[in-house]
Amino acid sequence: MDSYHLFLLLLGLYIAVLIGIGLRSSRGQRSVVDFWLAGREIGTANVGLSAAASWLTASALLLATGLFLSIGIGSIWVWVFPNVAGLLIIALIAKRVKKIPAMTQPELLEIRYHPIVRAPVAIAIAVTMILFAVTDFIGFKLVLSAFFGVPPHYAVMIMAVAVSIYVSLGGFRAVVWTDALQFTFLAGVAVAVAILATKASIDGGATLAAASASLGADWWNLFILGGLTGALVLQLALLPGWVAEQDPWQKIWAARDDGSARRGLVLGAVLLAVVYLACLVTAVALRTIYPIPGGEIEAEILYLSFIQESLPGAAVAVVAIGFAAASMSCADTFATSGASCISRDIVQRHMRPQATMKEMLVINRVLVIVMIAIAAAVALRVDSIVEAVIIATVIGTTSYFFPIIGGLFWKRATRWGALAAVIVGGGTQIGLISYEKLILKAPLETAAPKIASYGLLAEHGVLIGLSLSALVFVGISLATARPEAVRLAPFFDEVGREVYGEGHIAADRTDPEWRRVTSRIEEKISGDRAHLHLRLDVGPLLADGGKIEGELHWNEFLERLEREHPAWFELTGKDTLYRLTQADMLASVKMVRGDRLQIWLSAEPNVDLVERQKDEIYISWLEIEETLLGLGLSARAASR
Repeated sequence: MDSYHLFLLLLGLYIAVLIGIGLRSSRGQRSVVDFWLAGREIGTANVGLSAAASWLTASALLLATGLFLSIGIGSIWVWVFPNVAGLLIIALIAKRVKKIPAMTQPELLEIRYHPIVRAPVAIAIAVTMILFAVTDFIGFKLVLSAFFGVPPHYAVMIMAVAVSIYVSLGGFRAVVWTDALQFTFLAGVAVAVAILATKASIDGGATLAAASASLGADWWNLFILGGLTGALVLQLALLPGWVAEQDPWQKIWAARDDGSARRGLVLGAVLLAVVYLACLVTAVALRTIYPIPGGEIEAEILYLSFIQESLPGAAVAVVAIGFAAASMSCADTFATSGASCISRDIVQRHMRPQATMKEMLVINRVLVIVMIAIAAAVALRVDSIVEAVIIATVIGTTSYFFPIIGGLFWKRATRWGALAAVIVGGGTQIGLISYEKLILKAPLETAAPKIASYGLLAEHGVLIGLSLSALVFVGISLATARPEAVRLAPFFDEVGREVYGEGHIAADRTDPEWRRVTSRIEEKISGDRAHLHLRLDVGPLLADGGKIEGELHWNEFLERLEREHPAWFELTGKDTLYRLTQADMLASVKMVRGDRLQIWLSAEPNVDLVERQKDEIYISWLEIEETLLGLGLSARAASR
């Protein structure tokens, strides 16, 4: 059996394992939280492995090594440093992010600002995630082309079908578990190639120390790409976009508690640093074996050529599986992240707010497949990995970095400032890129060399878009009315205490219904948080020995509940209602439509407040029951 057919056999077995993980992960999926956030039960190790895998693709391995080969250690500012630093910065804000019970960044922005901000950001994130997924397809087609001469459309089709199957089955839980396997594969490949390249260099008469010394001052110049100013411009172009990138934030929301999220992201940064160190060692060794490559793509191919020339066919097939694993590990994350915005923030929020959970699970699966298909189609027309990454990043940087980070830390930020930042910043950046690619057909710096000499047009003019985004965000926020306290309370503890006090409640535990209702609350401890769930079966009242025809008209029911019981708030649309009686919004009771005649209540309090929150769920049931009675319906707590 030749190496290609062995690769196909191994790939088939590997995909079968991934599909098995997808099938297993699909068990017990009842809600969009289960599908998009794995039930908020992910631990430290899985957060870390998934975070590293999601940012360490086959493309990343090729790109990092290629940049070291062609530029030198100064290329660290293009890729390696922003990757590692991005995860560490996100770890620092993980506690503030975790306390908001959102599933997507646009949903968080609606909680913080207003519904008007949600849809534009959802579209921007979906576009960004598609472009990131494109880079993984590019990496996979380069690997199969270099190793086996596989045409690009076949490589893209193989990957698209495989990822579509296991992600659409298992959702985010499948992504996290497959990421752990995929990172292990790719990290093993990176370290093994570094060892192999070092051995080849030594066999050729150059130790690693001697090879390092022979590279020259330019190779070791940390600021060769435009000096300190150039490094700073690169960080302004890349870091904000990666810090605001949605997929690591979703890992925070999927984590069992903020400690697991924070530790997991730090672990992910460490794992990334180890692999990129292996890339650096490989690049140093390869510089003694081959002539200096002519550019980025040639350098990336050189990495693959070395593997093919140095390993027997069977080993090449195994290495190719490692690259396949890496490509899939990012494509699945970006597909779920982008699809969640379309599903949660467009379809469920605006088009189908009354949809049942079963309907939304079907929509979720379809949208994942659509996102993968779009990314695969784009990848067939693009060849540069770094170009796709930078374009995606700068659009995110200029569109929603300031609204998201500013919303977390600045009380004065308003919806109009946030919306203006998205439109002006993102619109400017898209306009600059379009002008550069479609009209100028040359780097933007060539249009105005004098301005470019100050670094203002670097990376598609991102500093222009970023500056305008910041300016309108701050200026319009200060010029418009302050946000409502109810929208600030979940983000700022002092405002929460002012609005809700200490959150005391009084439930009548002597009421026979209290025991009946609370005994049917499902309880699961996950880290520092408890997950409480209560299903209510809605049915018609009985009159004169017969049933009254009744149907749960969701919108009418919500409007009546909010009118009669002011503690209920519709902060993110009619798909979810919150009973806000405390500053900890994650612990507050949430109500969603489970099925056509079913209401689901849930809460995620700290473990020491479980009994208090059971009382709150009971009071929530009383208020729901009172409202339903006025509609000729009644709610009965379902068995566990």
